[in-house]
This record gives sequence, structure tokens and C-alpha cells, in this order.
Amino acid sequence: MNKKVIVITGSSSGIGETLANHFVDKGHTVYGLSRSRKEKGRFQHIATDVTNKENVLQSVQQIINEAGRIDVLINNAGVGMLGAIEDVTKEDFDKLINVNIYGVIYMMQAVLPLMRGQKSGHILNVSSIASNHGLPFRGYYSASKSAIDRITESARLENLNMGIEIITVNFGDIKTPIAESRIQSTVSPFYKKSYEKLVQIIDEEVDHGLTPEKLIPIIERLMNKKNLKPHYNIGKGIQKFSVTLKRVIGQRMFERMLARYSKLE
Repeated sequence: MNKKVIVITGSSSGIGETLANHFVDKGHTVYGLSRSRKEKGRFQHIATDVTNKENVLQSVQQIINEAGRIDVLINNAGVGMLGAIEDVTKEDFDKLINVNIYGVIYMMQAVLPLMRGQKSGHILNVSSIASNHGLPFRGYYSASKSAIDRITESARLENLNMGIEIITVNFGDIKTPIAESRIQSTVSPFYKKSYEKLVQIIDEEVDHGLTPEKLIPIIERLMNKKNLKPHYNIGKGIQKFSVTLKRVIGQRMFERMLARYSKLE
């Protein structure tokens, strides 16, 4: 495998940290971008707030000055969010879209001109299998990831034949500390009982999700291939199958299944 310059956002924990440490061990030059860092991280860290465009541009320029190129960008920074559509505040929603959407946009805006000049590069935007579904009490999170799917599709067309691979990796449940940074909006009394039951299910799913280490060979294959598809669903079998199942059985039937699974009935 050719040695690459790899930039990973959200590198202070979970998926980002696991990938960054692995790629350093493989001999790649790795830059981790996050607001905080582990004291003994093995990769190069640049303190970056991905929601601040000027900060992003400065960090990317620093990498270009030092490394001369960027071969792979993994847009991994993101936050979860729970709350009813009726109750979520603008302040909470703004926090979500600033990281999950603007963070991805700003990073892509910073690296695309460079990659076009190189006539090569891979951009892997971390999305979610949830982007395909309007999930109860996770509607805003699903919407933020759906936006990334559509943005990615547009960017692919706008940079056609430029030698740049732009894709989403749509994860199912991964065992990470995402719950620690999850935005939890106020829940009104009408929803509280259903919400509390569902939060237990969600936390159990995360606890039994794939470990970040299992993502390593998948990400490695994708960042070394060409002519990639727009989206890659990565997770346990039933989660990946849910995307196909929804198309096969139709929206109404799929909603009934989700309602039963989520203990809403």
C-alpha cells in the first residue's frame, strides 16, 4: 500500500482515534483534527474546530505546507442527537448541523481545490444507515446525515473525471463513546415514556455495536480503490438489510415494523 497523507476529523476518540493510530502504525502521515486530543496520541494533532471555516482553512493550509499534499480526508467528526421533532430547540439543532453538516462542508471546500490540482484524492464522509430512515426521536440526526448523503452525491458530479473519489461510509451502530457527547433536547411529558424506553434500546445497540477496529480493513480497501459507489453501508447485517427492506415492503409497512421495534405501540 502506498504511503499516504491522511487527514481525519474527530480524532480525539472512538472511530477517528482508532483509524488514526492504525494508519500511523502502517507508516502513513496522519493528521488528526479535533478540538481536544489524547495526551499520548501517536499521530500529529492540529487543534481545529470544524464548525469554524477560517480555522479549518488554516489547519488544511498547515498540512499542505508541511506535507505538500492530502491523499485521504475522512470526515469523521460528528455528534448524535435525541429528541422529539416537536420539542427540539433551534439552539440544539444548530449545534447538530454545525458539526454534522457545516463541518463536512468546510473540510471539503478546503481540500477539493488541492485534490483537483493533484488529480487524485479520496474523501470519505462518515454518514449513517439512519440517513435512510426517519427514526423516532432521532429525526434531526437522520436528517443531518441524509443531507451529507445528498451533498456527497452532488460533489461527485461536480468533480467528475477529476480523479477524486467522494463517497459516504454509512455506519450502523459502532461501539464508541458517542453517548457522552450526544445532544439530548428537552422532552415534553407527552413523549417522555416512549422516549425513555427507546433511549434504553439505543444505548444497548451502541454497546453491542461493531468495534471501531472492525472498520479498519473496510476503510483501507475503500481509500485504495477507484470507481467507488456513492454510498457504502457498514454495520451488522440487519441494519444494512433495513435499507433494502424498506424499498421492498414499502414505507407504511416499514413504519409499523419500526414502531414495534421501538416499543411505540
